[in-house]
Amino acid sequence: MVETITLDSALHIMLLDQTRHYFGGYFHVKVLACCDIPLQQSYFENDAEYRCAVAKMGTSVRFERILEKMAVPESGIESVRSLLIQAFHETAKVYLSTADFAPRFVRSEYHKRVKKTSQIRNPRA
Repeated sequence: MVETITLDSALHIMLLDQTRHYFGGYFHVKVLACCDIPLQQSYFENDAEYRCAVAKMGTSVRFERILEKMAVPESGIESVRSLLIQAFHETAKVYLSTADFAPRFVRSEYHKRVKKTSQIRNPRA
């Protein structure tokens, strides 16, 4: 783990280093930013929708973003990783810190799963 960021909303974003060798002396620098967001009944229109969401997604839903750069020479791994993390702090962290991020993200993931389930049940000919 590279870093854990605690947001005002009590969510925790973990930054995980997933850098790997790419080819020759070059590397794929990759940092996974992830955050498990617990489902809360207040995020949904009613109790039935909340129960349906828990049945489809479990008690939390995961937010993930991949920060990456390909073909980095070994000598540049640390500086590229630092730049990726700095860019995340300057952009995505601000968005993730808004008070309405968690409810909007959870509802969005729920609606995607409902739509996907209905498409599986009713495929178009």
